[in-house]
Amino acid sequence: MSKWTQEQEQAITQTGTNIIVSAGAGSGKTAVLTERTIRKLLNGTNINRLLILTFTNAAAAEMKERIRKAIKKADLKEQLDYLDN
Repeated sequence: MSKWTQEQEQAITQTGTNIIVSAGAGSGKTAVLTERTIRKLLNGTNINRLLILTFTNAAAAEMKERIRKAIKKADLKEQLDYLDN
């Protein structure tokens, strides 16, 4: 059984286009965008080539922290230098 719903999996794996993830509170938006980011990094995209937007400073801080942890877990530490740019 997959961790992701069909819609979440589509948002994670969609390539060749920009995406907007819009859903209610607690629906997994941050987890989906974190997973999408890590998969892009694992496929050779540098984090300084990605633009990830949120609507609040609190959401941005949460997203950045989750991505930071995921980068460390995926052993992509060279990407950490660019995360705060």
